[in-house]
Amino acid sequence: MAQRQLPANPFVFPVGMVTLMVALAFGGCARDAEPPRWNLILISFDTLRADHLSTYGYGRPTSPNIDRLAMDGLLFEQAFSQSPKTATSHMTIMTGMYPPAHGVKNLDQPRVKSLPEGIPTLAEILHQAGYRNEAYTGSANVKADLGFGRGFSVYEQLKGAEEIFAQSTRALQRLAQPSEPEVTVPFFLFVHTFAVHDPYTPGDEYARRFVDPDYRGEIIHSADELIRLARDGGYWPRADVFWSQVDQESEADHQHLRDLYDAEILYADDLLGRFLATLDDLELDESTVVVFLSDHGEQFFEHGGYVHNNLYQHTLHVPLIFRFPEVLGFVPGTRVEGLVQLVDVLPTVLDVLEFPLPEHLQGRSLLPVLHGAEPIPRPVFSQWIRVGKFWALRDGDWKYLREMRSHRLYDLSRDPEEQSDLAASEPEIYWRMRQQTDEFVRQSWDVSYALQHGPPVEVDEETRQQLEAMGYLDPP
Repeated sequence: MAQRQLPANPFVFPVGMVTLMVALAFGGCARDAEPPRWNLILISFDTLRADHLSTYGYGRPTSPNIDRLAMDGLLFEQAFSQSPKTATSHMTIMTGMYPPAHGVKNLDQPRVKSLPEGIPTLAEILHQAGYRNEAYTGSANVKADLGFGRGFSVYEQLKGAEEIFAQSTRALQRLAQPSEPEVTVPFFLFVHTFAVHDPYTPGDEYARRFVDPDYRGEIIHSADELIRLARDGGYWPRADVFWSQVDQESEADHQHLRDLYDAEILYADDLLGRFLATLDDLELDESTVVVFLSDHGEQFFEHGGYVHNNLYQHTLHVPLIFRFPEVLGFVPGTRVEGLVQLVDVLPTVLDVLEFPLPEHLQGRSLLPVLHGAEPIPRPVFSQWIRVGKFWALRDGDWKYLREMRSHRLYDLSRDPEEQSDLAASEPEIYWRMRQQTDEFVRQSWDVSYALQHGPPVEVDEETRQQLEAMGYLDPP
């Protein structure tokens, strides 16, 4: 057998990280010269896996408006999340830091704490520079108290994708108007929707596009029918009805779930298209940077289960698209093939907006890549923050996965579906990546310990009900 090459790019932790964190001053992030010119809109479709979008090569036309956004912008073909969970992944996006360093986890986990004060968020950095910041979200796991609300003048948690996009559209129309004649104040708008999360209940207009009319299984996808059968009992009774009808041995049921999920994507894509049309009608396209992404993907029995409770590629591979004002000179329709990470979003945005990059950032600016350079190879770390160790490290084509006491190794070049564990047959690579992962986590924890830990987050009754409605907590 030919000798296999070891991973060539072990993780190198930023120099001076721990001491820089405590000393960081937010004001140092703002530009000292002329005021910033570009608005920023960050749109997150929760639970959207990249390979179910037509622009990522999917065989169905699930995403015409996302496709159009990609044609007008720059698309990263291999973007990966740092967590399969909403709060953790979004906080990495908003801070440019890996999960072990920022420490924020979903509200259903024990000992939940907010983001430490020593770590600035994107909204705080932009607020210091004079931006008007507003957010319209659909999930309790991006609750303001976790630290997401810092730096926003408006931070609303709403029910339903249509309400989120309606409020975001009204905010866009308001933010487009200068508060004073001849004075233009840039804005940052964060739009987050939970539209494609389970149970998958697209309206008939969207379901008929992809659902096989000859399906004879028991899965119920009508929202009204689920509510009726659940006797108006909230999320858990509806989810129980939905998932209890799934036959895990039936490929027809697996396909039906994918069909419903695709229809949900089409529905959310339609809402996005209307929102972007308003942006263009207001003639904001030439003054606004748009970032479209997801926090994590979804699984459909590829590894014996559903939803997103693992660290496999289907759950971590996410869409990432930037659209820029034409004057910035980027080539529309550019597709970047190299590996990038959601931890890179914040430094890239700050770089594009011409802000100095804070020294504490663990992500890297992708601006050189956007100008045509190849991404600098480096490992991709992901974590599911819960009781026990759930870590993944990808280095080139090699993938190390740890779930509690289970350790596995995959060669993605030969096994992209992650079915064949090579830990025993490739011990040298396995131990190298295992030690590399342990060292990365240790150094990230050093950063966390050097900070003032955020205060505990209390889950009030309203939030608890919302978490139950989204399937994150068992009802009392």
